[in-house]
Amino acid sequence: MDTVEVDAASLYNLLGRHWRLDVPVDEVAFDRAGKTVAFSLADGSLALASVAEAEPPQQRYRVGLEDGRPTISARRQPIPPVMKVAIGDPPLRIFSPEPSGIIVHERGGRLFRVAASGTAQEILEIDDQALEALAFMVNGSVLAAVGGSIVSYDPGGGRFATPTYAGMASALAVSADGASIAIASTRGLFAGKIGSEPDIVFEVGKLAAISWSPDGVWIAASLERGGIVLLRPADERMIRIPDYPATARSLAWSADSRRLVTSGAFRIIVWDVSTLDDGRAEPASVGTGQAGFIAVATIDLQSRGSLIAAGYGDGKVVVAKIGSRDELLVKAPGQGEVRAIRWSTDGQHLAFGTAEGEAAIVTFPPQLFK
Repeated sequence: MDTVEVDAASLYNLLGRHWRLDVPVDEVAFDRAGKTVAFSLADGSLALASVAEAEPPQQRYRVGLEDGRPTISARRQPIPPVMKVAIGDPPLRIFSPEPSGIIVHERGGRLFRVAASGTAQEILEIDDQALEALAFMVNGSVLAAVGGSIVSYDPGGGRFATPTYAGMASALAVSADGASIAIASTRGLFAGKIGSEPDIVFEVGKLAAISWSPDGVWIAASLERGGIVLLRPADERMIRIPDYPATARSLAWSADSRRLVTSGAFRIIVWDVSTLDDGRAEPASVGTGQAGFIAVATIDLQSRGSLIAAGYGDGKVVVAKIGSRDELLVKAPGQGEVRAIRWSTDGQHLAFGTAEGEAAIVTFPPQLFK
C-alpha cells in the first residue's frame, strides 16, 4: 500500500464523505449500477447517497516532483446531505438484485423498489406474519421462508411452495448458479435443490449467517454461540472451527472459492479452504492484519481483489490485503460499533454505518493500493 502523508483522522476526511444521522445504521448496500449507496436505519427509513462526487480523491491526489511523496488536497465544496426516504416498520433488509435501484423489505412484509431519486414503489406484499427470511434469485424471483416452507414469488406474480423444513429460519442463501438453496434454522442447516424438499440436514445448532462458496462446493455457517462450520453437501462433510470469541456475523468468499474471510475474532480471520483437499481436519489460516483487544464486528472482501475491509466493535475501520500484516487505518475508533460494511463492485468505494448513526462512503485513489 502506498503511504499518504496525513494522519488517520485527516485521511478519513480527505477520502471519505460521512454524515451524522439521528439513528443507528443497520445495513449498507450499493446498487448494482454502482451509482447509489443505501443505508437502512433503525427508525424504518432509508438514507441514500450518490457514489459520484464533485471532487473525488483521485482528482486531489498529487505526488511531489522533488520528494515523490503523495498528498491529497482538501475539498473546496461542502458535502451534500443524504436523502432520507420513509419506508415502514423496522428492521429493514436491503438487497440489490436488479440492474438499478434498491429492494427494501420492511417488517410488515412489504417489498419496495427504491430508485436513486428516492421514489419508492411497492412491488410485493407477503401477508404472512410467519415470514422469517428472504433471498433473491437471478431471474428476479423472491424466495421467502414462511412458517416452515420456502415460498417462491416469481416476477409474473405466480407463487408456489416447496415442502417444509424444521424449526424457524434465520437466513437463506442461494448458490451462484441458482440451483441450490441453504436454509439456516433453529434446528440446523437444510440444503437441497430449489423447488424440491431439502435432502441434506446438518445438525449444527442455531446459526447467525450462511454463505455458499462461489463454486457451490462449500457452505460456510456461523454459530450464534461462536465459531463457524464448513459444510460440503456433496459428501456431507462437516468441519467445526469453534474458537471464536464472538459471533462471526459476516462471511465472505474469494472469487475463486479458495479463501473464506470472517468476523468474530480479535483480528481479521482468513481460512484457506483449498487446503482441505489434502485431508486436513481444519483449513490453514492465512495471517492477515493486526491483532487487538476489540473484536471485528463486520467484514467484506473485494469481489475482484484481495483487499479486506473490517469494521470493529469500537468503530474502527481498517483495510488489509490477504496474507499481509499491514493495515490501512481508514477510520479511528468512535461513533459506535460498525454494524455493516460493503465494497462497491469495482472495489474503489467502501461504505459503512455505525451503531451511533454515522454513515460513510470512502473513495480510494487507485494509486493508494499499488
